[in-house]
Amino acid sequence: MNPMIRKEMNLRMRERRGWILPTLYLLGLGATVAFAYFTATERSLGRANIQGATVGAATFLTVSYTQLTLLLILVPVFSAGALTIEKEQRTLGALITSLLRPIEIWNGKFSASLLFVGLLLVTGLPVMALALSLGGIGPIELLVSVFSTIVIVATVAAMGLYFSATFRRSIHSTAVAYGAVIVLAVVTLVVFLLLFTHWSSTHPGQPESEMPRLLRVPLYLNPYYFLTVSFGVAAGISRFEWSICLMVYATIALAFSALAWRSVERSGEQL
Repeated sequence: MNPMIRKEMNLRMRERRGWILPTLYLLGLGATVAFAYFTATERSLGRANIQGATVGAATFLTVSYTQLTLLLILVPVFSAGALTIEKEQRTLGALITSLLRPIEIWNGKFSASLLFVGLLLVTGLPVMALALSLGGIGPIELLVSVFSTIVIVATVAAMGLYFSATFRRSIHSTAVAYGAVIVLAVVTLVVFLLLFTHWSSTHPGQPESEMPRLLRVPLYLNPYYFLTVSFGVAAGISRFEWSICLMVYATIALAFSALAWRSVERSGEQL
């Protein structure tokens, strides 16, 4: 095993947040499941037949979006300070002059950040699987949504690690990382809505499906849209849209990874 991964995981699991965060995470998901279940059943009380599939689908969607939101909040905490903490403690020089190559240093920091967030994701799987017992959701929908969430989290972690390699203080890199998350989750949606409004006004009467794909580019950058289209992959409804989002996020992750490797190498040249 990469010694960086072993060191980082040992430190993370010995800290208090190593068990506090998973506990709070599960409590949040549990509260979301209870809220979604009772809300869906309460709306169905006036109907003659309460469909368990409807309740299960509503619960699954609510938990999936809540889980993605929690992970987007937590990922910058673990990735954006991975290298800046070495700079603040003045241990980056010893780390770079060791036998580890820059790519191994990056891989250790990235893997440690992603593994801990993956731990949270895995601990939340039983909570998400509760929707399977209600119906309306199959194992394929669960696996595809979890895979999409992992890709999104890995991309945000790669971005955070690049900011950590670029800035000297954790507070600056973390702030920029959260800014990047806001751009992906909020700004892209606002830009798409503006483009859609303009296109609708210039092309009245045309359905949304006729909108040029170039104007949909902001949506392909949005993590919530990526997760949304993953729900229809099993039924073959949105496989093409999901594939585009997957390629976009993979490209972003590779680009920021390459930039982070270069930043680590430059740090070694400056010693």
